[in-house]
Amino acid sequence: MKDDNNFFRSRQWKVFLITMAIALPIFVFSTFKDLFLILVVSFTLTFILKPLVDYIENLGAVRWIAVLLVFVGLGSIAVLGVVMLFPVISSQVAQISSAFSKDRLSIMLNDLSIQISHQVPFLKSEAVREQMNNSLVQFGESAGSALSSLLGTAATLAIVPFITFFLLSDYYNMQKSLIRNMPNKYFEMSLNIIYKIEDQLSKYIRGTVTESAIVGIIYAICYFFLGINYATVLGLIGGFTNVIPFAGPFIGAIPVILISIVQCGNLSMLPWIVLVTIGVQQVDQMFVQPAVFSKIMNIHPLTMFLVILIGNETLGVMGMVLAIPIYTVILVTATETNWGLKNYKITQV
Repeated sequence: MKDDNNFFRSRQWKVFLITMAIALPIFVFSTFKDLFLILVVSFTLTFILKPLVDYIENLGAVRWIAVLLVFVGLGSIAVLGVVMLFPVISSQVAQISSAFSKDRLSIMLNDLSIQISHQVPFLKSEAVREQMNNSLVQFGESAGSALSSLLGTAATLAIVPFITFFLLSDYYNMQKSLIRNMPNKYFEMSLNIIYKIEDQLSKYIRGTVTESAIVGIIYAICYFFLGINYATVLGLIGGFTNVIPFAGPFIGAIPVILISIVQCGNLSMLPWIVLVTIGVQQVDQMFVQPAVFSKIMNIHPLTMFLVILIGNETLGVMGMVLAIPIYTVILVTATETNWGLKNYKITQV
């Protein structure tokens, strides 16, 4: 009985309790997917913009005015970017829609099925065409469903700027309020945990955004030199899907393959697209990630793989994207709590 009491007073038990106090709210909120997505995006923008807001505030501006200046500045840049890029992107999207018209797709599928049956004699062109047509119909239904879901998500995220504004404005007040509610003996340890979590997440988020932008530009340049139409849009898609671990590059390659088939009428560009996808990923892993992240994430590859699989099982694609940040929060909490309890001598057991 005495040993049981000692366990519940031990450092290990306190580490477990404090870690669960951080982890459980995350998992509870994750069951409310729309709310969870809004909070994740809002906190992500907060971590990205906070250094700039802090800098302007340190120049002498009131914090809410600093936040407002950042919002106005970024909004102006976004509007300018849309004005400059919108004609190009809208033109390419319109051309893509035209390229995938029903008549053109029917002709393309017929020609492609004949080519495949010639190259693989035991496959009949009618069977190949029927299978390809069924696959295309299924893909179109999936794409339509995904687009509807995306539009619904975009409407849900309309509230994000307001939440981000208040998070940025009251960031340090909320932090101080949280620290004030901690018992005195946990004060330094709590401050250290909050600082480490904030530092790790900020670096990870900014690194991911930078990495995706670089990868998207590389994809767009490669597609342009390959002569594939709509390289700008396809590069944007490649950079955006790159945030999805493991599966992202393959998801981003699907529209490129479809565009190349429509453009060339055959699969002649497929080997080049595969080479570009593999090559860009190698460049990303060997040069971009080390330069951007520099040892921010000290996670074993097997652990990362398992964490991402768990994220996929719980929240799907969003879980895959958020798996590493959530794991980082839990790991930092457990590690720093254990270190704090030991070094600040909060418990002697």
